[in-house]
Amino acid sequence: MTIIPDPVTRAACHWLLTGAEPGGYEGPDPAPSHDLTSLLSKERGDRDTRLAASAGWFHLEQTLKPVLNNLEHQVWAIKGFDLARSIYPFPGGRPMSDVDLLVKPEHQRSVAGTFKKMGWQILDSGDGIMSSGIVSETKAMKNGVMAELHTHIFYFPATFPGRLPRDLTQNGRPLEPNLLGLAWHNALLIVILHMITNAVIRPVWWADVCLLAKKIEEQGTWKEFTRNALHTRLSNPMKEILTTAAALGAPVPKRVTDLLSERNDQAEALLTAIKARRGLPTLLNLKHLTGWKRVSWFQAMLWLALTRQSPLRGVRKG
Repeated sequence: MTIIPDPVTRAACHWLLTGAEPGGYEGPDPAPSHDLTSLLSKERGDRDTRLAASAGWFHLEQTLKPVLNNLEHQVWAIKGFDLARSIYPFPGGRPMSDVDLLVKPEHQRSVAGTFKKMGWQILDSGDGIMSSGIVSETKAMKNGVMAELHTHIFYFPATFPGRLPRDLTQNGRPLEPNLLGLAWHNALLIVILHMITNAVIRPVWWADVCLLAKKIEEQGTWKEFTRNALHTRLSNPMKEILTTAAALGAPVPKRVTDLLSERNDQAEALLTAIKARRGLPTLLNLKHLTGWKRVSWFQAMLWLALTRQSPLRGVRKG
């Protein structure tokens, strides 16, 4: 599959990779709805957009800060909430619709409890489904900010065909009290896994990949990335993303994409079904669950049906 990012994205990635120097962007003006409009606002002299983006980031960060200060366990910022402050010219330049946090499964209840105590509304599919590991995400909402607490990168962990990195929560980068960023090679892995499970790829994700590839090249950790990518059993779809990033100018070594060529037809068929949505992930999860988790799934679905809640969108007010 050939992936061709639009001209604004191509020019923006080149600008970022060459240092994001003022006046260095040479691409077309983005449409107001383009993902990278806020990033390019200063280059275009659009003061209002830049101020609005910065204000949005400030609101998001200040809404979350009291929770982070009161957590009993560390959590990891993933995707935009990490990258906005870590690799972009200014935080508001990296748009995001929510805050993604990675939480160790054994700490999930404690972390969600802290959000609840701090006045956040908790939205999930029920404690039983979450604590058993059938699903991996709890949502929390306050003042228009959505935080997603993940214990796994896949909403249904049973559908993940390989394994997540053994070093996923090691060598974290301190961001704020109780908040870490993943090591660069794992930050890229999570971003690409997220990309390949979506039918439509947002322009800002290409910027994420290019900037993270630059960090990995500086750190010299492509070996660690490649090892962890192969263990996911989804390395071939990852290769497509990295090949496009290399064409955008990202420093992705050819030896890495060559090693990621290994196909796994069963895993990639599962990935295709997940991207299709339309209820298929729920059915796939049931297919891949085994033992007591399958029994728990049926019990949970019966309870949700009786209470007229969705397995994906159940709400529990906190």
